[in-house]
Formats: sequence, structure tokens, C-alpha cells
Amino acid sequence: MAWRPKIKTDNGNVSVQFSHWLAQMLALIMPKILNLILGRGSAKTTEIIAARLIEMAYDMPGAPIVWVSDTYSNLQKNVLPSILEGLERKGFKEGIHFVLGKQPPVYSEVEKEDLPNDIREHFWKPYNKLATYKHTMVWFTGLNITFGSLDRPASLAGRSYVHVIGDEVKYFPEHKISNLLKAIRGYKVKYGNSVFYRGQTFTTDMPNPGNIGEHDWIVKQAGRMDKDGIMLALKTGLVMNEAKHEWIYQEQRGDREEAVKKRRTFERWNERWIEVRQHKSAQMLFFTASSYVNADILTNEWFEDQIDSDLGDTDTAVLSLKPKLASGERFYANIGEAHFYDDGLDPIWSERFGITDLPDCRELKYLNRNKSIDLGVDFGKMMSMSIAQDNIKDYRILKFMYVLSPDWIRELADNFLEYFKPQKEKKINLYYDRAGNNYKDAGQDYATALKNALEHLADGKTKTGWKVTLMSLNQGNIGQNEEYNFMQELLGNNNRRLPKVLIDKFQCKPLKESLQNAKTKVINARKGGKSTVKDKSSEHLPLKRLPLESTNPSDSFKYLMMRKQWRNLVKYTVATLNLGDTSVR
Repeated sequence: MAWRPKIKTDNGNVSVQFSHWLAQMLALIMPKILNLILGRGSAKTTEIIAARLIEMAYDMPGAPIVWVSDTYSNLQKNVLPSILEGLERKGFKEGIHFVLGKQPPVYSEVEKEDLPNDIREHFWKPYNKLATYKHTMVWFTGLNITFGSLDRPASLAGRSYVHVIGDEVKYFPEHKISNLLKAIRGYKVKYGNSVFYRGQTFTTDMPNPGNIGEHDWIVKQAGRMDKDGIMLALKTGLVMNEAKHEWIYQEQRGDREEAVKKRRTFERWNERWIEVRQHKSAQMLFFTASSYVNADILTNEWFEDQIDSDLGDTDTAVLSLKPKLASGERFYANIGEAHFYDDGLDPIWSERFGITDLPDCRELKYLNRNKSIDLGVDFGKMMSMSIAQDNIKDYRILKFMYVLSPDWIRELADNFLEYFKPQKEKKINLYYDRAGNNYKDAGQDYATALKNALEHLADGKTKTGWKVTLMSLNQGNIGQNEEYNFMQELLGNNNRRLPKVLIDKFQCKPLKESLQNAKTKVINARKGGKSTVKDKSSEHLPLKRLPLESTNPSDSFKYLMMRKQWRNLVKYTVATLNLGDTSVR
């Protein structure tokens, strides 16, 4: 095959699609087990996972697979739109090639008579029995995907699958991955000959074990890869692909005799490709790549913005380099795993909300629907809301909500009202920044505007039934140095007069990221000496990056916790900072 035939792309039986070089390489290898660490914006879901999903749909008709994410809301808001976009780019559309969250259409055997043999048996018919379709995507080939998440472990219990897809697996603890892989079993007689049988597709950006809740077990998978076996699969795939090109070329020329020969050549090489991929040496591929794999789409300006942000995560999140020890101290130095819980969803209620449903507050396991709710709010181009409730034992941050400009007070209030509609005790204690009281005399202050938006619908007249009490009236300024000292005391759990804080690690993911990544900055104090403040440079990031990369969410937590009675329980001392003060505790 010394020459490459030129295929006519304007022919009706040829589909033209574009993807970056890494996605093309992976499509030619298509291993059983794929572990990828890729930089931000590298099209992990839209290109790479979408291509594997399509291959599985044809290779394992009727088979059950599972797609797991850290949170179910992440599946709904981020993962699902990305995979739908990727599939549509490749010509696969919802309602035609697959259905989401509902029972697939039913056809009689007579209606399926003219279908190809490999499609007819499982045409819109899963091989396994499904009790509900709420959490599924069912393909026309019968391949069915069950969506699950770490914050809804009950949704995955007691079932068998033939392949697992995991997104953002740096948030998956190793023991949970181990438990998940135990469910990849069964159906060997039916699907044991498929390359994808009992396989894995795991993707993430570079994990940083220094961050709370991030795990680097995927990095260890590199040692399992046999490079020679993977290279053989790639070389075989390249020959197979060239054989396919020659077959299509001869068909377009109208040379039937030559086309038949080329088709046979392609089929032989396709069989060899499958055989090589099934060999143990070619079953597992580990690959690390930076965001530059998608440089043509991201553009030079995008990379310049990432570097200019100077937030310290460019090496890991963009260049996929292993993290180094942080040079600066965490502002919330005492925050740790003990401050987060992962069982915040009621398994009964969460199962009632499917992949296309919007959940409500009944899914919150620790919410007392007969008790008032505390809100901590930070106003700005990102409006953050920490939602909490106290009980005898602890003080739990149950949920975190936010909106980004141009959405504003009305939209944030509507989100809250919709989610907490089933709440019985409709009383809110609202804590906020002193700036929220600005222009109060003119009736234009943010705090009053939010109070009105929570108490009335958009028409400004219809009452919602909620009663909001402004808790920060006449509040003085909360200095960052005071916040630093207060938070060390609060999160240190040494002051028994302060509440024990517990934060839902899944429902409050932006808050968790903000608290663990906020850095300190040392400045000259007005009265001499040094003062420790929060480095808020991350708040100048592009709008879409604020929720998971800025200090904005942590400010809503600040206003929620630093109420007058709790501040008075802490004795503040602002000492001249020395070298020892900047060490991580």
C-alpha cells in the first residue's frame, strides 16, 4: 500500500468528520482499557468517549454499560450535554439513534424483518432487563447506558455491566473504584468475544493529591501498559484503515471487481486488528497529554489567557504536569477531609429523579424540612449562595447554588425557590456582606432585593410563602485578617463553643474547591507589621472558570459563618508574621 487513494468527500455515502490527532490515534487503537489524563479543553468527552461509545454500540448490541461521575448533577449539567454534542457531530441524534431517560420504541418481529442480522435481534431492545429507564440512554442497537454517581451509590448497587465509563476520576477514591469494578461482570457467553467486554474508559485532568478529595490512583496505571502491544495494535489499525480507504475508493470509481477484492482485504485486516486488540499485551492504554492536543480549536489566545491567569494550576490543568508542592499557604489552612461528608443524598428520593429530571430538596438526607434555613450570600458577577442548617451535633452546609452574570438576583432566587419548593418551614436567615446594605435608604440594596425576590415571584406581587430575615444589618466590615484567624479557630475544631462544620462534598463542590484552593497573601498592615489576607486574584478569571477556580464561593461561606455571636467567641490577635506563620498546618 505505497499510495493513498483520494476519496471523494462529496459522495453521499461518505461522512466527513474532524478530530484532533490524539482522538484519531485512539480510534485506531481502540483498546479494552483506556486511562487518559488530558488537559483542560482537550475534548475528552465530545471526541474520545463519544467515538468509543459509538464503537461499543455496534460491537455489543443489547449490552449494559455504566457511566459514572462524581455527582449526578455534574452528569446532568456538564457530562450529558458534552456527550450529546459529540454524538451529534458524528451524526448520531437523540430520538433517532438513542433515547434518553425513557422507554425505547417497541417493534414487532414482522416490522424488523428487513433489518440486518446484527441489528435485528436487539433493535431498540436491551439484552438485560431494566426495571426503570429514568437513568438510562438506550441505543437503537440495544446498547443501554446506566448513569450513576458517587453521591448516589444506591443507583449502581446490585447490577452487572460489561463496561464502565468514568469521568473526572480524580475525584473517585480508590476503594470506590475497586467496588465499582466488581460490578463489571456477567454476560460472558453473550459478549465475551468483544474487545470491550469487562473494559474501562477512565478520563480526568491531572490529579493533585494535595487537594482535598483528589486521588492519583490513575497515574499508577501507567506501569500496567505494554508499549509493544499497543504499538502493534496501532500499526495494525493503520493498515486496516488504509485497506478501508482503498475499498471505498474502488467503489466510488465503479470498479466492482476491484472493490470486492479490496473489501476482502479490509475484512482480513479488520479481523487481524480485532485479534491484536484482544491480546493481553494490547488491552490497556495509558496516555497523558496536554491541552495542546486541541490547539487548533482552542487557539493561541486561549493558552495565553491560561498562562496569564497566574493561578498556579496551569502546569497541572493545562500542561498535565505532575503537581509540585505549593509555595503558598492555604488560606483555610485547617480545612480537611473531616469537614466533608459524602452521604448527603437520600437514596430513596434521589432514585426517583431520573437523568432528565430536575431534583428538589427532598433528596437532601440531612435537611430538616420543618426547620428554618440559613443562607450565606456573596454578591458580584458570580453570585454565590451557601445553604445550611444547624442541629444539635453539627452545622451542615447542605447545598451550594450560584449564577453567573448576566443572571442576577432574580435568577438565583428562582433557582432556590424551585429546588426548595417542598420545604415546609419557609423561613430564611440571610447572612451577607456589609456591601449588601449599600443604598439601603434608597431601597436599592442587594440584600433587600434578594429578600424581595425570595418572598415574591417575578411579578413582584405574588407571595412565595417564604419569610426572609436580614441577619447582617448594621454589620461592620469583616477584615480578611480577622477572617483568617476566625477560620483557623473554626476549622481547627478546638473551640467547643463554635459549631462543628460539615460540608457536603458533592452538593457543594464549588465551595469545596474554593475553600481548599484559596491561598494566602502577606501584606503590610496599616499599623505596622504584617497581615495575612486572602489572595483574590482568581476572581478576575473568565466568567465560566469562576465556580471551580475562584475564591468567590468561599466568601459566601465567610458571611454565613462569621455572624456576630460566633465572631465574639474568638479572640483575635494580629501578630507580626514570621517565617513560621506561612507553613501549612
